[in-house]
Amino acid sequence: MAITLGDAFQNWNEDTQKGTGATVDGGVIAMLEPNIFRNKVMLPGVTYATDVESLMVDNQFAVAFIRKLEKVKVNLCKASSKDAFRVVPTQSDGDFIEVKCNDVLKVAEVVHEPIDEARVSGKTADRVAIASESYDEVKELRYLSYLINGGGSPDPTDVGAPASADTERCTKDNVLDKIIDDRKALRKAGANPDTLIISEDTDSVFLKYIGNRNYFSVASSTETAVFGQVFAGTLFSGKVKVFTSNALGQDNSELVGEEAGNSEWDWTNIEYILYDYKTLCIINVARYIGLVDYSAMEHNSTLISILTVCGGRIRNTQKVIAKKYAAA
Repeated sequence: MAITLGDAFQNWNEDTQKGTGATVDGGVIAMLEPNIFRNKVMLPGVTYATDVESLMVDNQFAVAFIRKLEKVKVNLCKASSKDAFRVVPTQSDGDFIEVKCNDVLKVAEVVHEPIDEARVSGKTADRVAIASESYDEVKELRYLSYLINGGGSPDPTDVGAPASADTERCTKDNVLDKIIDDRKALRKAGANPDTLIISEDTDSVFLKYIGNRNYFSVASSTETAVFGQVFAGTLFSGKVKVFTSNALGQDNSELVGEEAGNSEWDWTNIEYILYDYKTLCIINVARYIGLVDYSAMEHNSTLISILTVCGGRIRNTQKVIAKKYAAA
């Protein structure tokens, strides 16, 4: 029998109840509110390198070392000199850089259904989707923190992106000049700065600049389909890919369970990060998502468990610059 608005009103309003009325069931649609619009700009092989991850996953290593090789020495002399054609052996040498996977990210959601029912339950699928969304947000922030703060390795060279010498706030009239100056510094250090991650504030500065598009090309529909809506376009004839992240330019402390103002997660004054994507290595050696029988803890319940073991760091700090402004 169809339930009319009158039937519903009769059951919800005591003054108009007449005997037995139609039973009305209510439905609830879950919506994860706080941070579902957080932009995902950490893309493997695009905004960070995965070669170290391949080494560690394939060999089940817990710690990896990158050998940072110096250039091979070349001796230059005049052909007329006494030892001009004497063979002088040379050998490349360099330091070892440690990369550790010392972060564990985990989500655990309880579903009040036996595990056999939970495996085929549509309700469980919804909860998995919500748990995954929360996990992805924190993973995105952690990956960005490897770029901004470093990976937390005991290695003293494991530090985050050095700050640009320029602390003046970007405007539509000077934003490209500042990026060009930072790009010049990186290129002089031997980097190929091909990735620019900007805050929402800087994105709005870009939008005001678009009227003069000598340097900036807006993303095509094909590029957006590949990289996502966070891909804004390219600078300098496609040499630099531009991504927008709403994790920059704000304090993310509370999202990761810290008190507001925690310096590690407060990225309020960061306007952009310009870097060579190959210098940022990120590793994810263990990934697990599954349903676990939880009835020993709670009767007829199932645990949705998501877990990953990850790490990362910048290999060469001369190949990355973080543009920060000083408070007025």
